[in-house]
Amino acid sequence: MTEFLKQRGADGVIRRVPPGGIGIADRSDASIQEAPAEQAMGKVFMATEEPITLHGLGFLQVPLAGDDRRRLHVWHPELPRRRCFAHSSIHNHRFGFTSQVVVGVQINRSYRVTNVDDMVRATHVPYLHEGERTPYGNRPWLPGVAVRVSLVHVQEVKAGQSYEVMPYAFHSTEPGGDGRVATIMSKTYEGPHGAQSLCAIGIGPDVDFDRKQWPAHRLWSIVREVLEGATRSAG
Repeated sequence: MTEFLKQRGADGVIRRVPPGGIGIADRSDASIQEAPAEQAMGKVFMATEEPITLHGLGFLQVPLAGDDRRRLHVWHPELPRRRCFAHSSIHNHRFGFTSQVVVGVQINRSYRVTNVDDMVRATHVPYLHEGERTPYGNRPWLPGVAVRVSLVHVQEVKAGQSYEVMPYAFHSTEPGGDGRVATIMSKTYEGPHGAQSLCAIGIGPDVDFDRKQWPAHRLWSIVREVLEGATRSAG
């Protein structure tokens, strides 16, 4: 007998899917089942207005031509990460996207998230990111029901290649090589519900990670180093 999983599709509807499907786990708390109308309309999901920002997962975000639907993402080994990074790098997005690697090697991992009947089998707690941003630039971390997470696929993507992630699909990314990677991310479909991060059970999220801890000129120097380094290598 096939054991079906429950996943929320890009339209926000929970469906039964066969094992191997990747998506958001069924949740019991009302804050995820029914997002307020202003959230579904995008009011709370407004992009930051800064031309460059630091993300808690250890990379920089640069909207291209002022359009947040297309961004330059830059990884560098010196960039700060949230304290819980080693235990909370698995996450999803409320939008789908394609990512073109332009510098370095990106490692993308896909995961399956399933509901469990007891905490013995659970591995992570999902945290929903919905609501106004905090003074540190982060969205709230709203805990949900513990789930079990298993690795499905590992993909190594080199410069000139691309990979795709569907809305609400759980994944993690890691820069390969010397840790210097640049990608161009283009959003596709955007869903109505917030994204999630998964924290290993027993690990609290770094809710106070300061996305504004580095001045803009220092962030831009990282971008220049990664891009100019790639140019010198190509030359």
